[in-house]
Parts: sequence; structure tokens; C-alpha cells
Amino acid sequence: MKPTLHPTQLSPAIALAQLLSENPHLPALMWEIRPNGELNGRLWVDDSRAASAAYRDALGVGYVLTLEYSVRGVPMVSEDMSTVWRDVSVHLSFRSLAAAHLGAAA
Repeated sequence: MKPTLHPTQLSPAIALAQLLSENPHLPALMWEIRPNGELNGRLWVDDSRAASAAYRDALGVGYVLTLEYSVRGVPMVSEDMSTVWRDVSVHLSFRSLAAAHLGAAA
């Protein structure tokens, strides 16, 4: 029996493999390929600034949505970016402690 191919999910899988092999310096993210073919990556750590910048550069992202919020009284920062890379919609989400961002501004 031949395996069933899912072309909608095959393109993002190939794009992810190309992204990581062409940019071996990129930090590891948690990856997900959605049924509609969108590639999603996320990283939630104390300080995600370097990882966010690395992916922004590798993918040529121009706009990053940055929001401040709190979780149980802990100030947090989210950075979200979306782009199309190799004909695949890519959405990246980074979450980190606001203290890391505030410390950089001081």
C-alpha cells in the first residue's frame, strides 16, 4: 500500500528543511505544520531577542508586531512576525520576560 501524500503539508516541510539546512546557526524552535500548509514556529524563553533577530534576518522579515502583557503579574513581551518564504506562509511567535527587553534599553 502506497502512503498518502499531503501536498499541502509537503511544501512547508521542505521549506523548513531548506531554511534550517541553509541557516544552521538558527536556534531551535517548536515547529508545527498546519493542515492548510502554514508553517508555525514558536519559542518561549526568558530572553528571545537573539532568536527573534536571527529568524527575522534569515527570512527577510520587515515588520514585527511587539506587544507587552503580563501572566500572573509577570511582565512579558511577545514578538510575532509573518512572511512568505519559498511560497510557504510562515508565522513565528517569540515570548520572553519583559525584564530582558527593559534591561537592554537601560
